[in-house]
Amino acid sequence: MQLSAIDSAASVRQVAPVQLAQVPPEDRPSLDTVLRDYQVSDDTTALWSPKVFGAIPIPFQESRELTTSEGRLLDRLTFDRGLAGLNEFRNIRDEAFEVSANRFAGGAEDGHQDAFRHAYWSARLTQEFGANWAEQFTTAHEALPGNPSVREAMDLYNNEVGRRIAVENPRASAEELANLIEAAINNGEMLVVDARGNLAWSDQVAEGQTGRADAAPALPGRIAVPDGTASAH
Repeated sequence: MQLSAIDSAASVRQVAPVQLAQVPPEDRPSLDTVLRDYQVSDDTTALWSPKVFGAIPIPFQESRELTTSEGRLLDRLTFDRGLAGLNEFRNIRDEAFEVSANRFAGGAEDGHQDAFRHAYWSARLTQEFGANWAEQFTTAHEALPGNPSVREAMDLYNNEVGRRIAVENPRASAEELANLIEAAINNGEMLVVDARGNLAWSDQVAEGQTGRADAAPALPGRIAVPDGTASAH
């Protein structure tokens, strides 16, 4: 699927990276607090396939297992924006994988590339469909039962950073959002997993030196599963 905004690594790197001051440690929340508070309750899962207007099944479409709230939100998206909106959602997903790999070579899972991908995906969904829909969908995405608690906290936190960047820069191009998100990673505003499997700020672990979140029992969910009723602008 073609990218909707950025076509190649070369086009990304032609723009000088944004330089931001490093975030002072005292301005960062406690990692223990983030781990505790950025947990969503478990949702149920179900097979989902595209529907016309979010209601009429389309024959011969492949089904995917999603959380129930993810499925509701995609149905709402197709009701609001039609199949063109669903196609744009898929374009943004593919774009996030492509651009993150261009920006960071290491840490595709639980590392710097992963952090960029989540924040950029969240920012682009915010830009295209509104902050409310983006927040509900990216939160619903983490409500999969069995999601490791460290990974869940990392992803939810980085998604929030991406939404904030998009809201604060409403006229930014996709490339400008990517530059801002890369700067946020480099200045320690986002989270990765360190070599011991713990949360760490993105400037505290070198790219390529991150680890993997373990499968420790999930912590209690402090964030409710989204109701899936958010409209896509």
